[in-house]
Amino acid sequence: MHHHHLSDSALRALLSTTEDEHAVAELLDAEVSRRLLLLRAVLDASDDVPEAGPAGVREAWRLLEDAEKLQPAGFRTALLDPQVGLWAASVFRRLSRVAADAADAADAGDAAPDEPPLHAELGFLSLLAASVSLVAGADFRVRVPVWQGAVFLPGLGRALVGGEAWGWAEVEARDGVATVTADGARAAVTADVAQETVTLPVDPESDGPGWQGLRRLRSVDAGTALTLTLTLDDLGPYPAVPGLQTSGRLSPAQFACWQRWFDEMWPVLATGHPAAARALSVGLLSVVPLPRGERLRARAASSSDAFGCVLLSEPDDDAEWLPAQLGVALVHEFRHTLLNGLIFLTPLFDECGELFHAPWRDDPRPLGGLVHGAYAFSGVAHYWRTRGADGLAGFEFALWRSAVQAVLETLRDHPALTPLGRDLVKTLDEQTAPWHEEPAGTHEHHLAHLAATHHHATWRAHHLHTPSSHAKALARAWEAGGGRADAPDMRPVLRTDPGACRLDALALLARLSIIAPQEFDALRAEEEPARLVPGVGVADLALVGGDAEAAVKLYVDELADGGARPAAWAGLGLALSECGETAAGAVLTEQPELALGVSRLLPTPPDPVALARWLARRPVR
Repeated sequence: MHHHHLSDSALRALLSTTEDEHAVAELLDAEVSRRLLLLRAVLDASDDVPEAGPAGVREAWRLLEDAEKLQPAGFRTALLDPQVGLWAASVFRRLSRVAADAADAADAGDAAPDEPPLHAELGFLSLLAASVSLVAGADFRVRVPVWQGAVFLPGLGRALVGGEAWGWAEVEARDGVATVTADGARAAVTADVAQETVTLPVDPESDGPGWQGLRRLRSVDAGTALTLTLTLDDLGPYPAVPGLQTSGRLSPAQFACWQRWFDEMWPVLATGHPAAARALSVGLLSVVPLPRGERLRARAASSSDAFGCVLLSEPDDDAEWLPAQLGVALVHEFRHTLLNGLIFLTPLFDECGELFHAPWRDDPRPLGGLVHGAYAFSGVAHYWRTRGADGLAGFEFALWRSAVQAVLETLRDHPALTPLGRDLVKTLDEQTAPWHEEPAGTHEHHLAHLAATHHHATWRAHHLHTPSSHAKALARAWEAGGGRADAPDMRPVLRTDPGACRLDALALLARLSIIAPQEFDALRAEEEPARLVPGVGVADLALVGGDAEAAVKLYVDELADGGARPAAWAGLGLALSECGETAAGAVLTEQPELALGVSRLLPTPPDPVALARWLARRPVR
């Protein structure tokens, strides 16, 4: 165990809009020490837990120590496995909770509905010890827990032994052959363990009778000889993001698709973004596959407890754009990993109760989410910046440089930032500021403006609410046919709308119009496009398609229905501005909650254009 001090060069690199392999290596060293601390904390805390004895915690610790002496590199690799990080954090939090509940002995250690029994969580240490011992080529025997009929060996795979859902099994290795036995049923791990320690672990990745191997994705760029090797984790018992549905065990054909996608992506990343590729080759450890999402709404996620793990949904079948889209998704999520690694070493912000608009989310976000987003999306903007000013790259660059600028303005000088947090914001600010002078295609820049403005306005329409007294005063003035009268305090109130979703509708349509114009035109011909692309209206398609006058009429028609989307007010504001009605348009894009609040108080839906023009007048004092 070591004290960790980031070098000046690594710290400068981590505060940047780009990635650096040497900084990643320093973070990995720090993560090893953090995991060791967690393991020691789990060992110490388990002394006071009755389940620790049957789980064999002390025996597992001794086996792990022996294996580390035999194979230090294998021990380090196993320790950095994202599943080990997720387990260590989970069981440590659980043991802390058990200690806090110790006064109520009846409840201490009780599992929550989504938790495994405590003996199974504590027994994961035996699973880790078995895996490291197998890699080290040791002869051993250890008792391990069965999880839902399977024994998961981190970094190797899963033995399907049946028996009790949360029973026990035994892992034994003799002369390079490992077996897993539970309730009399035996599943042979067909790997030649001795051979594995000196060659690529091909055999443990293979399936066999009763065995499912953890498979690796391996891609090489012929031009640079840069290699990417990582685990495709479709077996791990610990979810990186609880509640997010994963794909489960992939068939050989599905795995082959992921290998092909990475083979197509990696040369694009290695040649077009070499610094990012080198950093990923060092620190990207696993990918968890997710089912394909909605069209052009690929999902990606990461966890602070699983350094180097990225969750990715199956990409869309756009052969031309798939490599670039997959590459930017990896860069985006990996930057979250880097920032989490830095935050574990030193805080960047203090907790505060404020919530903010984030141009990439449907919901209001805390300060930490804003810092994370600014950091991740500055890397996204940099990625697209290097790929040209036109087409999809030009649109994405214009969109995300604008989003990052808006968030940095919010973060700048925020009192909850630590000194290093302020340095981070300052550095990102300095590096991204010149980007706004760089060219993007005129059409692409315009689409980015529509998408960014629409997202912000729709977010306000969902989450900001005009104070009741002010909304009522405006409604009375409207009905009386008089001028607008403002109350002394008309600041909106933030109340999170849990139903807010798909605020990216215009950005999605902009992408579709660029990469699949025929598909976009076909969608415009649909009477109910939301059946095909959820969250999209016919007026949105007209607006993105460049027909602002038609968009105004279609938004008016939609708002004549009392159940119209809040997004329709934002879209109408943009369409009015496009038609030259800048004042009426601005009031709907800058304060859509005013029109929404007034309209909800009226007995019948008002003429939305007339209401926007009326709200745009100077208030009567």
